Order: sequence, then structure tokens, then C-alpha cells
Amino acid sequence: MWCGGDLVGKGPRGRAVVELAREACDVVVRGNWDEAVADPSAAPWSAPEWYRDEVGPEGVAWLGALPFHHDAQLAGHRVRLFHASSTSVHHRVRWGADDATFDAMFRATDATGPVGDADVVVYGDLHDQWLDVRRGRRLLNTGSAGNALDGDPTAAYVLLDDDGPGRLTVRFVRVPYDVDAEIDVARDMRSPFLEHWIEELRTGQYQRRI
Repeated sequence: MWCGGDLVGKGPRGRAVVELAREACDVVVRGNWDEAVADPSAAPWSAPEWYRDEVGPEGVAWLGALPFHHDAQLAGHRVRLFHASSTSVHHRVRWGADDATFDAMFRATDATGPVGDADVVVYGDLHDQWLDVRRGRRLLNTGSAGNALDGDPTAAYVLLDDDGPGRLTVRFVRVPYDVDAEIDVARDMRSPFLEHWIEELRTGQYQRRI
């Protein structure tokens, strides 16, 4: 089980998510919100102190130590997971990017270190499920487990199935969850960006906030 980052931010229960990820996930990589909460000096924007207080010192330290990316061999393919792009957790690459941008997602960078080119790249950041296949390589976005922004307000994740050498199957999954219960928690905890968060959870649409 892999987690593509952004365990904290927007939503109210960062500490609980961190604890669950530490228990359940084999791999967790750093997201832009994770970096902004763990090391505000490294991020191009500031996350409210509320998130650091809620996660607690141990959780903040753990977030700060998360790796940028993870590589694994699956069905004969080099699969790479990172949060947003091959260069930064803050650099966003959207669906339908030009060929040069697409190709760059599979290459080594200063952020990844000296690794080989990937065959399959998995990332999250956009909160929007899709698969883009070009010249035999696959770029896919997992969507978001807790804050979908593709018009479908359900939890999203991806299954990668090893069906034998050279046969890697990608399956997108959506699971309804109790949005109103999570909104009640956010209200009780008085989390930041509350009305913005509520609108995103209910509509599955991005709401500009900052």
C-alpha cells in the first residue's frame, strides 16, 4: 500500500491520518502540504500553525522525514511514485501536458537523485483520476482519498495489478464515504478554511481560497 502524500492540510484530522499511514502504508512520500506543515521555510506558501499544533511534534518530525519519491519493479516495469512532479512537490503537471512535460515526468532530476527512467509514473496532487499513455509509458493520477476535485465527491484510489511479465493493469476505484460526518468533525475542531473545505467535500470541485 502506497500513499502519495498530502496527509495533512485542509482537512481536520492530520494526526489521525499520520497515525493510520504509519500503521497501514508500506510507502509514504512527501506532499506539498506535508512539506509546508513540517518545514514552512521550504514551501512557497505558509500553512496555518493550526495544522502543526494538531499533528503534534512527533507527527511533524515524521512528515519532515518523508522521502520525495519511491521506485519499485512491478510486472517488469519501473514504477515511480511522487506527489506532484519529478522536480518538486509544488510543481503541478496537469492532464494533457505537452510532450516535453510528459517525458520529463519519467526522468531523473535533482529531486529524485540518480535513478533510471521510469516506465510508469503515479502521482496525486491534482486530486483528479486519469491515465495518459504515450509512446509505451503511462502517467496516471490517483485522485484523492479524502478530497476529490474531479466533480465526483467520493474517495479515490488506484490498484496496480501484476499480471505477469510486461503485463501491468491499472484499475481506478471510487468509494462513497460519509462526507457530512467529516464536516461535523471539521466544525467541532474549528479547522482552517472551513467553508472552503465543506464546499469541496460536497461538490468535488476545487474552491480557490488563499
